[in-house]
Amino acid sequence: MSQEQHYTFGVSTRAAERLRSLAAVFAPSTEQLLGSLGKVEAGALDLGCGPGYTTELLQAQLSPAWTLGVDSSEHMLELARARCGPKLDFALHDVSRLPFPAPPAELVYARFLVTHLREPVQLLRAWSTLMQPAGRLVLEETAFMRSEHPAFQHYYAYLAQLQAHYGQNMLVGATLGTLCEAAGQHVLDAGVRVREIPAAQMAALHAANLPTWSQDPYARAAFDAAQLRQLGETLREIAAGAALAPAVSVGMGYVIATARPPALVQG
Repeated sequence: MSQEQHYTFGVSTRAAERLRSLAAVFAPSTEQLLGSLGKVEAGALDLGCGPGYTTELLQAQLSPAWTLGVDSSEHMLELARARCGPKLDFALHDVSRLPFPAPPAELVYARFLVTHLREPVQLLRAWSTLMQPAGRLVLEETAFMRSEHPAFQHYYAYLAQLQAHYGQNMLVGATLGTLCEAAGQHVLDAGVRVREIPAAQMAALHAANLPTWSQDPYARAAFDAAQLRQLGETLREIAAGAALAPAVSVGMGYVIATARPPALVQG
């Protein structure tokens, strides 16, 4: 099975640089989540790995026997291989297509991927086949982003409308447990961890994204170009410290699920 997906933020060199910054900002929450899982004896699969930052975290935190990062962008995988060297493996593959170029894994992980899926339940059900009988699926996604500053509020409103046009959910992190249950999986744990992220860091991420998604055909038709340019200028000022803004409250939703209830796994 496969389905065409629309990735909002692009796969260019600019997008890769933005992913480097994103990885630095959200590494602490991911490390906390992975640290709660214990050691993974067999393999770990990183879906939508991009330049490999999350793949590195999986290997460092869990020490699996093998770790494979999978992405549909050869450009991103070239960057991942150049950064990580031979210690990690990467494969070009569409995460919505079965079968995968890997054996069943003890851990299947994805961060900031489900938000880009049009039919997440269908794909979550398919991803159950990527796990060993006692394997776990671990997902992280944004559940909310809140700020008192109008620039952030406008940015999130624009982005939510754009993603909704493509059948995506910007705040899918709030419903990960429900989605996994709808896919027939057994949820072991789900919740939201809240972080207060400095406005300059978040503004830098958003200012890097805006030039990419503002050129989307829907965005060009639906949004005022002058307002987007002004929004970009304001975000760049906040990122540079030329304008002040309070920290952005970010809720990182997570879920840990198995392909089937524990009784069936053990039996």
